[in-house]
Parts: sequence; C-alpha cells; structure tokens
Amino acid sequence: MSQTVTTRCATLRDGRRLSYVSIGPADGLLVLYLHGAIGSPQAICPELEAIVCDLRLRYVMVSRPGFGSSPPAAGRTLLGFARDAAALADGLGHERFTVLGVSAGGPYALACAHELPERVAAAAVVSCLAPGTCSLLGRPAPARAALRALRTHPGACARAGDAAVRIAQGHPRFVARVMRAAAAPADRRQLAGPEASEGASARFLAAAGGGVQGLIDDHLLCARPWGFRPEAVSPLVDVWHGAQDRIVPVEDVLLLAAALPRARIALDADEGHFFFHRRRREILVQLADAARQSSKSGRGSAASTTSSPSSAVCTMSSSWSARPSSSTCVSSRRAFS
Repeated sequence: MSQTVTTRCATLRDGRRLSYVSIGPADGLLVLYLHGAIGSPQAICPELEAIVCDLRLRYVMVSRPGFGSSPPAAGRTLLGFARDAAALADGLGHERFTVLGVSAGGPYALACAHELPERVAAAAVVSCLAPGTCSLLGRPAPARAALRALRTHPGACARAGDAAVRIAQGHPRFVARVMRAAAAPADRRQLAGPEASEGASARFLAAAGGGVQGLIDDHLLCARPWGFRPEAVSPLVDVWHGAQDRIVPVEDVLLLAAALPRARIALDADEGHFFFHRRRREILVQLADAARQSSKSGRGSAASTTSSPSSAVCTMSSSWSARPSSSTCVSSRRAFS
C-alpha cells in the first residue's frame, strides 16, 4: 500500500525555512510529529504506511531549526516554534491538527497546545522531558560535568561534537554499540536487534549530520523556563511513559501530567525511554480518536479549560490497560508552583 510521500521545505514569514517529510492524503487528519533531541524524523517504512492508511492520517514529520535540512535559528524558543507550527499547518491547508512529541519533542508539542488551543484538537507526548528533567541534581558526576559544559561553553561543545560526529559517520555500528551500552536495561533489550540498533544509530547521525547545534539548543531550551505553565495547557494530552526511563524519571512525568488540566497517563512498568516505534500504532490510534471525538462534539479545546486537574486518568501495566486505584494519580499531584 503505497502512500504519497513528499519532502519539502516550508518558507516562513520571516524567510526562515522549515523542512518536513509528509506521508498520507492531503485531506487526512494532520499529525505534526516532533522528534527528540537525538533523532530526526522517522524513515518511511511499511508499518508506518499501514498506520497512516488505516487511520487516514496526514503524518508530517517536522525537522526543528538546526536539524536535518532546517537551518539553525538563533534565539529560538518553545513558544516561537508553536508559531512556526501554525504557519506550517496554514501552508498545508489545515485549520485543526494534532501534535505528537517524543522525548525533547514533547515540550514543543505542549507549547503548540498552549499557544494554539483552538487549533490543536489533541496532543500526545511520549517519554516527554518535564520541567526539572534537565536539572543537574541527583545525576552522576560525569553527567553533571557534561551538562554543565553544555550550558557554560555551548560553542566549544558544538565544535567538539561536530568533530565526533564526522568520525562516527564512518562507523555507524560503533555508534549503535555505544547507544546500547549507555542505555537502561529496558532500552538495551529493545536495541539488541540489528534493525532496531541500526535504525537508532541512523536517526542520530541524520539528526546530527549538519552539526550538533540543534541538539545543544534543545537541551538549553528545555533546561530553562519553558515560557508557559503546564497548568495553562487546555487541550487533551495523552502522556505515555516507561517506568524504567533513566533519561526522564517517572516522578517528573507524573508531576507534569498532574499539572496538565486534561491528561490521560499511560505508564508501562517494563519500558524505558525508547519505546515509541514499537507502540506507535497504539499511540496514534488514541490520538486520532481523541481528535475526531473533539471534532464531533463541536467543542473547541479552549472550551475545556473548566476541567479540573483531578480529571486526569491513569493507566498502568505492561499492556497499558490495567487501571490502578485513583491514589496513583492523587499521590503525584504536587503542582509546579
């Protein structure tokens, strides 16, 4: 089942370019996929084509400034990207759309939902960075030193990183081995197969092929105040997370989900950080259903701001289906204050 695939650069009002890959019919439900800091938009594969066909999606994988073919943009912000996303949706001919952010793409998805509540029908974040995730507290000494260097000497880190990537491009299997060695046990199992590990290595090298400045910018942006409060995000947000995630502690994500006025939380006790590709169909089915329910009900996202934080729904099991007692949610409700 061959889908229409286009690779293009959108020219924004200020002359900047934003590259993207689009798959699916022009009149399908628009999903803006926002990649993580160490990954580029996904490769088109038969599984993704089948999902797009079955759910009738227009699946647009956006490269943020500094990634892929999107030139770097000095002084970019999370909320500024939301305005870029709105301009991209305008150019694609869609008034309403959904956003799906993975890892460092999660804060960008939430920024879109915050800035565009009348246009974002639903949002989903997977292994999402949360306020405080980039803190140096509680991290091993080598990690603290590396993060501190990124913040104090980003230019020098970018030059060193670019040199390392040039070497790594000639040794993609070595990159895959390093990624497996550094991963949490749950993620290491997922990266054990050659297809999964080589795919992860290829996405990293594609993201960093034009330089690592985009990766550094993403870290610095997420480490600073986001420019909005999670409590002010009014559209429905599906929050998917693995309890074994070492990059984003589950406690941080529970706090984030508790702060969101309308959140559905799916936790898997056996997953780590890198599970999105295996769970992609489940995540997209739920996102598409939420968006279409929003359209059928005739309620704009902003109209739902009357929902209280206690409306969050928790799901927790290895199959995303068993519901715990409500205390699982309530015990995590320490708001971002």
